[in-house]
Amino acid sequence: GIIHRDIKPANLLLDAKGAVWVTDFGLAQVAADVGVTQTGDLVGTLRYMSPEQASGRRVPIDHRTDVYSLGATLYEMLTLQPIFSGSDRVTLLQQILNDDPRPLRQMDRAIPVELETIVLKSTAKLPAERYATAGEMAADLRRFLDEIPILARRPTLVDRGRKWMRRHPSFVGAALLLLVCGVIGLMVTTALVAREQAATKARAIEAETRFRSEEHTSELQSRFGISYAVFC
Repeated sequence: GIIHRDIKPANLLLDAKGAVWVTDFGLAQVAADVGVTQTGDLVGTLRYMSPEQASGRRVPIDHRTDVYSLGATLYEMLTLQPIFSGSDRVTLLQQILNDDPRPLRQMDRAIPVELETIVLKSTAKLPAERYATAGEMAADLRRFLDEIPILARRPTLVDRGRKWMRRHPSFVGAALLLLVCGVIGLMVTTALVAREQAATKARAIEAETRFRSEEHTSELQSRFGISYAVFC
């Protein structure tokens, strides 16, 4: 029930037997049933913070924030690069909250696909999309080491699109507004074109009727003139 809130490479020690020890519980809290509530202050080391912890909002923080930080640490161990490389506080916060981490295999093709999948699942933006517990993450890592199919699945293109929309609601709203305006504009344009076509067709029919009338009158006049001449 303890939330460490500051998992990072400097707080993980490897002993001579290969066991990893978590140190520095200065920021740790004991979790209640519903999770610890973020007070609005940023705590922990920013580069390894989960999005919900880095946001600084008054939101519940639970053990999945440590799963994220552990995934960010594993990301750095595998690629030798931080999960987000922003050099200043503002940029780094924006990356943590809005950007997806660069796929590990783009930096090192030797990293197995299954291991990349585990790391990306553990560092998902939404807590619900990460491993539910550190034990589940450890179990998937054990499956990978034992060459057994892992349980984590890579997000599809639809999943990535849905996640992007959730993280950028303002862009989605603006796009929907533009779409609605475009549809309305198209409907108005179509109505105007249809009305103009109807008016053009009506004028054409009127002109054709007038032409036929004049042609008929001319024919009558011609016949009347011939008949009058014969009569005379």
